[in-house]
Amino acid sequence: MESTKLVRLMGSALMRSMARYQSGLPKTSPEVQNLADITGIQKIHPIPKDPMHLFKSWFTHHSQLHQDSNLVANVMNVSTASKDGRVNSRSLILRRLDEDGFVIMTDNRSSKSQDLKDNPNAAFTFLWINNVDGLYLARQIRIAGKVIQLETSNWIDVYDSEPLFCKIRAYVCHQGQPVDWDTHKKNHDDLLAQFESGKHDLKRPDHVVAYKLLPTFMDFYESHGLKIADRLKYVRDSETSKNWDCSRIAA
Repeated sequence: MESTKLVRLMGSALMRSMARYQSGLPKTSPEVQNLADITGIQKIHPIPKDPMHLFKSWFTHHSQLHQDSNLVANVMNVSTASKDGRVNSRSLILRRLDEDGFVIMTDNRSSKSQDLKDNPNAAFTFLWINNVDGLYLARQIRIAGKVIQLETSNWIDVYDSEPLFCKIRAYVCHQGQPVDWDTHKKNHDDLLAQFESGKHDLKRPDHVVAYKLLPTFMDFYESHGLKIADRLKYVRDSETSKNWDCSRIAA
């Protein structure tokens, strides 16, 4: 009964939201001379041979739109699967974009690290919605491929550039494990005091690791305003192949 009530409430909220959205749209009345103003097909152009070039272009554009705000532009959804097929998703920060892949940093005692040990395949998803020229520009990028753990020397600068609270978190948080708040706060304050007095340098603990996803699949979705979205699908045989096959697919 409760779940049915919740579904009804969610449906009502969605209808109210759509009504507010539709109220700002052009009406299909005789006064509308150009129906292309209220429909159409978006077109992604140009189409590079290498999808990493398209990702960089979109990522740069999204970042520039928010360079004067406090919005974190490099948040993404990361999905992994355990050896018995259980899928887990969570939001992470893209720590570095390389020519060949996407770098994340995490606790190797976490469930995501265990998943990657058992099944080194993962999927990343970026969703960016921005107001461009008075219309919503919606872009989604889905990425899948094999994940490898990086040597510490390859990415230690990423950890070293972390803000203070992130370095303290690396020490006081055993990710995903139960914790008593008062004890947790005391551990934080004690470590902060050690750092302030020069007794602790907060160098990278051994359990902090970095992974890189080497994509073999990338899907780009784009719509602007009321246009039906365009999509491009890139696939390649292996993470070392330089030859991508690109096709346009329906949204």
